[in-house]
Amino acid sequence: MIENGFEFVEKNGGACVIRAIDPGAVCVVPDTLGGLPVTELADRALARLEIKEVYLPKTLRRIGRYGFYNCEKLQTLHFYAETREIGGGVFNGCRKIRELYIHLGADETSAIRDFVTEITDRVVVHCMVSDGQGGEKELSRVVFPEFYDESIENSPARNLSFSIHGTGQKYRYCIIDKKIQYDKYDKVFFWEAIEEAVGDVAEIAITRLMFPHGVAPSAKEKYEEYLKENLCEVLLSNMHNGENFRWVVGQYGEEKNGDVPYLSQEDINLLIEESSKRKLAEASGVLLDLKRKLYPEKKKKFTFDF
Repeated sequence: MIENGFEFVEKNGGACVIRAIDPGAVCVVPDTLGGLPVTELADRALARLEIKEVYLPKTLRRIGRYGFYNCEKLQTLHFYAETREIGGGVFNGCRKIRELYIHLGADETSAIRDFVTEITDRVVVHCMVSDGQGGEKELSRVVFPEFYDESIENSPARNLSFSIHGTGQKYRYCIIDKKIQYDKYDKVFFWEAIEEAVGDVAEIAITRLMFPHGVAPSAKEKYEEYLKENLCEVLLSNMHNGENFRWVVGQYGEEKNGDVPYLSQEDINLLIEESSKRKLAEASGVLLDLKRKLYPEKKKKFTFDF
């Protein structure tokens, strides 16, 4: 059967999507097909499509194996906590996924670990909950860094040794009993700050502070300390992300360590020069305004001899 661009069959009282027919860049899987709730995506149901963004319905319970196989342009996926069974290799060949939006219930449980363990690249997870007024709000935003396996052969012994690089796996282990354990997540930051580049580390600190659900005072202090100590480099690495950039400037741009601003005049000049090179007009405006506040030009005095 085909309806609204989806081929489907009846299965266990629900509709199982077999394939999507030319959905375009944005694929919205409906709640019902043929009068039945859409409860399943079959194996390879959305494989090899030119989709960039996918919205899955709340009715969906299962995604089959290789569900998004070789969707090379896929960047963003929206799904609900009700989707609990995820087939193996669901994101094989999907190299551009960068954001997951998960719509949670009151208990905050979901199959989020199954999703993020299938993605070895860096991915940002937006955890959405009801705002109590018929809409939604972002409860938390968490970054799961990349990780990769490496196998090295010991030729004389013909043994293979395996090692894992990146902090991504440590962060993924912080999902226990289908919930993100924020206290454990925040403790991994110690290793992230040691092993990764400032830009990547800063993104984790910024997102946890912007959406501080479950952030303990001690973790908040460590995140803030890192941002302040590396403020110039943090801003340099976040110029492309307007939301993060504005937030950091608003929080720490005018803050001082004693009587000395965390951003020196040389820092601000460097940032203005870089934003100009990248043609980031908004960032340039924000920085020029900050420079006027921190380092106002002294008015020249003139004397006249008569």
